[in-house]
Amino acid sequence: MKHKVSEMLLNQRYWDIFTVTDNCSVKKAIRMMDEKKIGALLVHCPESNNPQDLTGILTERDIIELLSRSDENLDNFKVKDIMSENIISVTSSQTAEDALSLMIENQIRHLAVMEAGSLVGVLSMRDILKKQ
Repeated sequence: MKHKVSEMLLNQRYWDIFTVTDNCSVKKAIRMMDEKKIGALLVHCPESNNPQDLTGILTERDIIELLSRSDENLDNFKVKDIMSENIISVTSSQTAEDALSLMIENQIRHLAVMEAGSLVGVLSMRDILKKQ
């Protein structure tokens, strides 16, 4: 697993990095994830409206937890109510092995890829496993 994260980003199906603001409705975020066939959205601050101003990550797991723990209507929830605030990241120069170790250690399936404080991509466990 000597591949660099940068190589895996080149092979992604989507060139866009999909983000939502933390005041976006959970329902709208779910629709975007379904439409784009992705398992996570990075979340940015609505005040700056800058996708680089990250405040968290919303994953399928966050949504499942909400559905299993609440009987309330999804319309009552904003992304900030259920997102994970701790964004775990790698750089594009790190290896697939580094990324996979971080995922296993933190029990997650998505990592932000950062360079000099800027978001350059999102790496999923599937991206890593496809490269093996």
